[in-house]
Amino acid sequence: MKKWEMKPVIYSGDTCLDRLKQLKNEKICFVCDPYLVKTDEFKEIMNYIPINSTLSIFSDIIPDPPIETVAAGALKMLEHKPSVLIAIGGGSAIDTAKGMIFTHNQMTEHRINRFIAIPTTSGTGSEVTSASVITDTREKIKYPIFHEELVPDEALLATKLVLSSPKTVTVYSGMDVLTHGLEALVATNRSLYTEALAEKAIELVFTNLELCFKDGKNMNARDNMHQASCLAGLAFDSAGLGVCHALAHQIGAKFKIPHGLANLMLLPHVIKINSCDQKTKELYSKLAIKLGVAQSCLSNDIAVNNLMQAIQALSRKLECPKTLSEMGIVMHHKKEEIEEIVANAKNDVTFQSNPVLLTSSQLKEIIEKII
Repeated sequence: MKKWEMKPVIYSGDTCLDRLKQLKNEKICFVCDPYLVKTDEFKEIMNYIPINSTLSIFSDIIPDPPIETVAAGALKMLEHKPSVLIAIGGGSAIDTAKGMIFTHNQMTEHRINRFIAIPTTSGTGSEVTSASVITDTREKIKYPIFHEELVPDEALLATKLVLSSPKTVTVYSGMDVLTHGLEALVATNRSLYTEALAEKAIELVFTNLELCFKDGKNMNARDNMHQASCLAGLAFDSAGLGVCHALAHQIGAKFKIPHGLANLMLLPHVIKINSCDQKTKELYSKLAIKLGVAQSCLSNDIAVNNLMQAIQALSRKLECPKTLSEMGIVMHHKKEEIEEIVANAKNDVTFQSNPVLLTSSQLKEIIEKII
C-alpha cells in the first residue's frame, strides 16, 4: 500500500506574505541567518507582523547546520516558549528550524501552534518536506532526518525574496532541484503522483535555470525555479531520494563543497549505473523524450545517454566544475577516504530508496569519476 498525503498549505504570488498579518497576539520566533537580519527584505517581512505580537530572533545560522547550532536554537525555544516559529532563508535556515523543533519536542511537552517556512533560495524544497539535514562537524558526517513533525504548516513562496540570490547560489541550488527531481522520479517509493511532480520540476529546471543564471532579475524564470523547487520537494518527500544524495551528503560534509554542486558532479554517473535496471532505464528514457533531448524511435540506451549529455551540457553553460580536482580538492589518503565515504553513504537514509541496490565497489566507481 502506498500513501499520498499533502502538507503543508502552500501560498505563492505577490501577496503571499500577507498571511503573516494574521499572526495576532502570538509569541513569534524567527530563525534566519545573521546576514538576512540586516537586509531590507527582512525589514519588509517584519512589517507584516502585527504590533501586538512579541518577537525573538535566532540568527546563529551557518551553512550545513551543525548539531551544536540546532541545540542552541532548541534551548532558545525552551526559554521563550514561542507559539509560532518562522524560518526564513535557504535550506540551512529552514533545516536548522526543523532540527530545533525536533530537539525541543524531545525536551518538553510544549508545542508550537504553527511552523511557517519562507524560502529565499530555490533549491532544497525544505519548505514542504519532512526532511532536515544536520551535520556532525567532528565526524564530518551529514545526517538526514525524516519525521512528520518537521513538515511546516505553511510555505510562503515569495519569489521577490530570491531575486538577490548570487549566481553560484542560484546555480548550485537549481542543480539540487534537478537532482531531487531525477532521484524522486525513479526512487523505490515513487507513484504516479510523484512522477508527475518530478517530471514537471525537471522540465522547469531545464527551461529556466540558465535564464536565471544570465539574468537574476528575470522574475518569470525565478518564479518557475521557485515552483520547481517546491514540486521536487513534494516529490522526493513521498518517493524518496537515492545514491546521489547519499554520496553527496558525505562528500559535502568531508570537503565542504556546496550540496547542489556535489549532486551535480555525481548525477550523470549515478544515472548511468542505475540504468542497469530496466524499469529505471525506461523512466529515464521517457523523461529524455519529454525534455526533447531524445526521440521515441531511439533505443532506451541512446535516450538515457542523451539525458546524461543534456545534464552535462547544462552544467557547462552554467560554468560548473565537474570534479573535485577542478576545485583544488585533493584526497591525500585516497583509498581510506573513499572507503569512509562509501561506508557513511550506505548508512544514509536516502541510500535505501535508490532503485538499484549498489555494491561498495559500484559506489567507489562513482566516486572515482569525480575525483
